[in-house]
Amino acid sequence: MLTIRRAEPADAQVIGAVFDAAVREGWKYLGELAARPMFPPEEWDDEVAKHAPPNALLVATNETNRVIGFVAVHPAEGEMYLLFVHPDHAGRGVARALLDAAHEVLRSAGCREVFLYTHEQNARAIAVYEAAGYRRDGTVRELEFRGVHQREPRLVKVLN
Repeated sequence: MLTIRRAEPADAQVIGAVFDAAVREGWKYLGELAARPMFPPEEWDDEVAKHAPPNALLVATNETNRVIGFVAVHPAEGEMYLLFVHPDHAGRGVARALLDAAHEVLRSAGCREVFLYTHEQNARAIAVYEAAGYRRDGTVRELEFRGVHQREPRLVKVLN
């Protein structure tokens, strides 16, 4: 059983743990950077706080009410900002359920389109997004993150 709900302040550290586990497993292309926590605990507290309405940070919980994934959206921009699922729960429809919930938040805010950026080497995430109807629009964002150069294609989806 999967439940999607808004994140609460008490979820912050578990959200951080889900992020760290997902990054260790899915971002091996970042080498040592992915092997250790990227953000201190207080940054996860801040992340939950800054996603108060109109923004949204949603969590997916399992049958024991444990957070197993999360997604963040910024309706003012039409951006999906974060989507992570704990690797122990990957491949079970959690990401798709989070995507659907994120799309509903955006639709409710009047968004007709959603966009996101993801690392060009993140093949699993790109496959999930493309299966959900996202398409690359040709835009690529380049940035430095903790000393690592990243190229992130922009993916876009029309919300019906």
